[in-house]
Amino acid sequence: MEPIKRSPLLVDEVLARMRTAIVQGDWELGEKISEARVAASFGTSKSPVREALLQLKREGLVEIRPQAGTYVFTLQPGELEHICDMRLILESAALQRVFEHEARDVLGNALSRLMQAMQTAWSRQDVRDYLDLDGAFHHALCANSGNPYIMQSYGLIEGKVAALRTRLGTDPHHMKKSYEEHGRIADLVAAGDLGATLRLLGSHIARKEGSYWEYLTQTSEGGLRKSAGGAPA
Repeated sequence: MEPIKRSPLLVDEVLARMRTAIVQGDWELGEKISEARVAASFGTSKSPVREALLQLKREGLVEIRPQAGTYVFTLQPGELEHICDMRLILESAALQRVFEHEARDVLGNALSRLMQAMQTAWSRQDVRDYLDLDGAFHHALCANSGNPYIMQSYGLIEGKVAALRTRLGTDPHHMKKSYEEHGRIADLVAAGDLGATLRLLGSHIARKEGSYWEYLTQTSEGGLRKSAGGAPA
């Protein structure tokens, strides 16, 4: 990794680089993180790395084990279902508030722009860009809710969901299904059909075929094993 130039926002820069390394799969799930090695690669002291790790722990992206070290997260048995439940609760509540506060046009415009970008990424078969936009699509639902606590709560799982997307988003069939469902959600928001939007969002996130479910098995130790590619919602 390239050294980071010193600045007043050094911790933020270190945090962003470390978060990206986890989300984009540069560090494997369960991999041990050496503060000294990361600091050396960034050209910083260990202090900003340590501060960044504490924030990544709050985001669920690393596990700090006393007297053992710091590791990239792994999923515990049943955790994936809990994450999907939390996503559904927060994104559904966000959508309801968007409609209640007449922010549907703002959200609709944001989703339309994202769908145009997703179409471009899809046509180029740019998986990384597409998956980043997938995350931005769902982020927009919460960001436009007008409720900062929904957004703060979503931030607790957003990084972990993005990291899982990166590792599982390579199968063309499931990417196509994901793309089509995002387009239908955007269309339903634009049409003002809250009920249909919520129903589709529910199946989009919580379905137990395809997506994460068909392609993950939990090991007895609680780690992840990938049996094939799949594009998360």
